[in-house]
Amino acid sequence: MNRRSALSIRWARIVGTACMLSLFGIMPASAQTADSAMARIKAHDEVVIGYRQSSIPFSYLDANQKPTGYTIDLCLAVVDSLKRQLGRPDLKVRFVPVDLSTIIPLLQNGSIDMECGSTVHTLKRAAQVDFSFVTAAAADQLLVKADSKIKEFEDLAGKALAVPAGSTNAALAQSLNAQKKLNIRFVLVKDQAEGFLTVSTGRADAYMSDNVILYGLKKRANDANAFRVSGRSLSYLPYGIVVAPNNSALLNVINATLAENFRSGRATELYSKWFSQIGMPLNQSVQQIFQVDAIPG
Repeated sequence: MNRRSALSIRWARIVGTACMLSLFGIMPASAQTADSAMARIKAHDEVVIGYRQSSIPFSYLDANQKPTGYTIDLCLAVVDSLKRQLGRPDLKVRFVPVDLSTIIPLLQNGSIDMECGSTVHTLKRAAQVDFSFVTAAAADQLLVKADSKIKEFEDLAGKALAVPAGSTNAALAQSLNAQKKLNIRFVLVKDQAEGFLTVSTGRADAYMSDNVILYGLKKRANDANAFRVSGRSLSYLPYGIVVAPNNSALLNVINATLAENFRSGRATELYSKWFSQIGMPLNQSVQQIFQVDAIPG
């Protein structure tokens, strides 16, 4: 995609969003004045970041039990921007573990200022929270044991499938199961680590999640060759940093930081750093995403 095409897509997205806001009588974020997250950051001299404990390579605990990963690096860049903008070089960071069931409540009640994990941007979630520019993208696939006969989703007929509770993965799997009448038995798990465990221990025949995360789980397994990622891509999953609604001041800093990283090539470097480790180098789709949102400062 050339630069002109990328900008055309970007403007089309902006115009489309404006039309939707007008249609539904919703005021744009810039007209909202709550900005409670930024007020808390200023009052406490601290940014509280929600993170995932096992969403490799986006957000997880390293060997020293320290939050790390691709999205963590992007959010630490946001913290650096806040330090400069607020004139507070000693701004502290506090990390709070979250999962799919707690992200939205913790954002809404002010327990965390932003979520830096592996949350997929959906219209349903966007009705409750706000998302940044897209930071990466993935697709639904299956993790199975290497000797499994499961190659595609349809091979799960009559078998057990683990999915993260409350996730887009679970919603898609349940929809496909109903459409195809596969009689799948679902095993709901709280996080990625538990999902992997269900397959490794035989509680489930497969685990369905974002393929990027599945490759990360496989990479960290004691015997990576004992597992494989299987099946065709079943969806498009765009990720973003998440904030509570009516926090345009913080969201603007996040998006400005992302755009700067897209323009400078730093986002590409970070993506390669984290995703190459799990055998998923930068692809054309992600490159196009970075081009579209590399808007000028």
